Amino acid sequence: MEEELLIRDFGSGYDDYKERRDLLKEIEELKKIKLFLEEEDIRLLRDIDILSGELEGIEIALSSANNHILSYEKRKKECGKNIEVLKNRKEDMIKEIDELHLRIRELRAEEIATTTLNKNLRNELGSINSEKSRVIKRLDIVKTGIKSIDRDQIERLPNLEGCDSVLKQVYNVLRETQDRMEISALMKKGM
Repeated sequence: MEEELLIRDFGSGYDDYKERRDLLKEIEELKKIKLFLEEEDIRLLRDIDILSGELEGIEIALSSANNHILSYEKRKKECGKNIEVLKNRKEDMIKEIDELHLRIRELRAEEIATTTLNKNLRNELGSINSEKSRVIKRLDIVKTGIKSIDRDQIERLPNLEGCDSVLKQVYNVLRETQDRMEISALMKKGM
């Protein structure tokens, strides 16, 4: 209907009609394009809103990721420091363990030496006890001799000088025995 109005307004003629009809088609096409573009514009605005929301979400996620990365880097540095501290502590502990092993070896050597010394001292004690038994027997003999000398001295006063000489000899024997025992004991202690 609009076509007919346009045809009447522009006059008659087939060419004018055709031209007007083409213009009308173009106008209709342009209206459709305009409608399509308006719909597309609305759709694109919705997409822009959606994408803007997504961008905001992405920015938030990026911010969170950056914070996480910074936190991770901080923890990584702290872990590096802790690793260095632990390495130093490990080296100190290894030194302590080595010193303890050395001390254990020394103590074992001392234990062996002590055991050997103890064994030697027990043997020496046995020898000293044997020597003591012999000395006690000698002392008993000497006591018997002294008693005999005392009796003889009482009976034989004139022979005092002879008894005195025997007593001196007994005293010297006892003194030598005592000196030998002391020297023996000192030598065994030195071992």
